[in-house]
Amino acid sequence: MKAISPSATKILPKDKKAQETTIDNTKNTPESVITTTIEKLGIPKSYFHKRNTENLTIFNVPIDKSEMDLVYANMIFKGELERNGAKFIKGTDSAGKQKLLFSFPDTAKQYEINIFYDNNLYRNKQKKRTITIVVDDFGTIGGDLLTGFLALDKEVCFSIFPEEEYSVQTMKLAKEQGRLTLIHIPMEPIGYPEVNPGKNPILVQYDERQIEKIMTRFIEQLPYCVGANNHMGSLATTDEEVMNSVMAILKKHNKFFLDSRTTNVSVAYSVAQKNHLKSYRNDLFLDSPNISQSTMDAKLNQIIELSNRNQNVIAITHCHNYDKLDYLKRFINRLKAAGFTLIPLTDIDKYNVPEIL
Repeated sequence: MKAISPSATKILPKDKKAQETTIDNTKNTPESVITTTIEKLGIPKSYFHKRNTENLTIFNVPIDKSEMDLVYANMIFKGELERNGAKFIKGTDSAGKQKLLFSFPDTAKQYEINIFYDNNLYRNKQKKRTITIVVDDFGTIGGDLLTGFLALDKEVCFSIFPEEEYSVQTMKLAKEQGRLTLIHIPMEPIGYPEVNPGKNPILVQYDERQIEKIMTRFIEQLPYCVGANNHMGSLATTDEEVMNSVMAILKKHNKFFLDSRTTNVSVAYSVAQKNHLKSYRNDLFLDSPNISQSTMDAKLNQIIELSNRNQNVIAITHCHNYDKLDYLKRFINRLKAAGFTLIPLTDIDKYNVPEIL
């Protein structure tokens, strides 16, 4: 057995009479910190257990090898527990299993975490296919067209332009439905000003004070929006200094950020992560390059491929006209027929590693 790190502290022997029980998640205890970490890794409560002895609590945590490796799980445990005051004592590594030993302040008890692959346990676990759909450019449409989009599944998220005729109305109607909304922030694209991103865009020439002024006004106009994403921004989202200013304001107001990824070299998501801001990345645009049947077929195949690699797929489309509404309705029906469940952004069960390291 290979040692992960040296320590003079020995693991105390197990009590032979210790009984294995389902974990009781008690708040503000070492057990709750460990349990929360396990759950954030996406491991069902019924899969992991603990055993108590007088001086040692042992957690047995099975890992699905197809979802993560032991090194990743080790990193998450160590980062999260140390962030909550634990001291890493030592660890050992053998084939398919790692053992981590921690102590916590104000208790003589030590905590052992055994992480190991259990292919049999996960073999029959059916993969749940989920997708998040964000519809951009609200605020510019009203009347029957807006009513049509509001009739979509409430899990479909709306991203709303600030300072447009129907911006506030759309936000309020969506909130009444329990629908999640975002602020659709105009940002400078390549080719500006010939390529027009809309009213009061974030430009790369702006300093931190100017960006804060614009962002604060947007947030005050659309207070029920819980996050934001970029409109255009193929230039602005490549500028780390500009993105730092944007993320600082969003973090101050407890908003998350979705990188629309209008360019492959966007730094928006990575900057949000570095700022410890809850953040997401768009995987694909449903209505690009058009809304033909062949596009729908190709996008559906792409979504299925993405879902085989990722736990959830995020897709963006637009609300410009009735044709796009009809296209989205038909697309949603096909997604459901393919076994997908619609979920809002805030229901995505992803663990944000930079927040804990």
